[in-house]
Amino acid sequence: MEKIKIDIGGYTRPIAGEKKNGDAIFIHQQEDICFFAVIDGIGHGAPAFEISQKIKAFISQNFHTDISRLIQETHQHMLGSEGAALGIGTILHNTLYFGSLGNITCRVINDGNVTLLSTDGLLGVRGRTAKVSSRNLHDEDVILMYSDGVDSSFANEKFKNYHLFSSEILAKKIIKQWGSIFDDASLIAVKIRK
Repeated sequence: MEKIKIDIGGYTRPIAGEKKNGDAIFIHQQEDICFFAVIDGIGHGAPAFEISQKIKAFISQNFHTDISRLIQETHQHMLGSEGAALGIGTILHNTLYFGSLGNITCRVINDGNVTLLSTDGLLGVRGRTAKVSSRNLHDEDVILMYSDGVDSSFANEKFKNYHLFSSEILAKKIIKQWGSIFDDASLIAVKIRK
């Protein structure tokens, strides 16, 4: 099977005026898998920060490739909390798998612009079985997973020259240009090379 090269990076920043960020990102790469998550704790500041960090710690200790089950396990772990949105992506071989509970968006951009399915709900509060979408990856695909603090309009025809930047720089540029100052904002970018 053809091996793909993955350039992954992320950026997260708090709402204007807050020092603590209610969003968090988690990235883990191994030889045969790339695992990444965007977490959006309800609210802002210290309470949301504590929620997102607790979820990040749980995921870092328990991650596996069954996304729907992991979201359910995390939901059970967070029962009684204020809640959070959680999006998880894995790249296995040449395929992206994505599932979420809550409003985390995942798009694949290349010649077109495909948004993968999100499941409505709230981690720790209103759990549902997360539907997992999959998509075969192609050379020069860019995967963007982001919280609702990022304006989705960046992923239209105004979004140019993304291929010129590393994933880390790309994530920062998108948040600086399209991130709301009225919300925490996080984005993970993944560039695919075959």
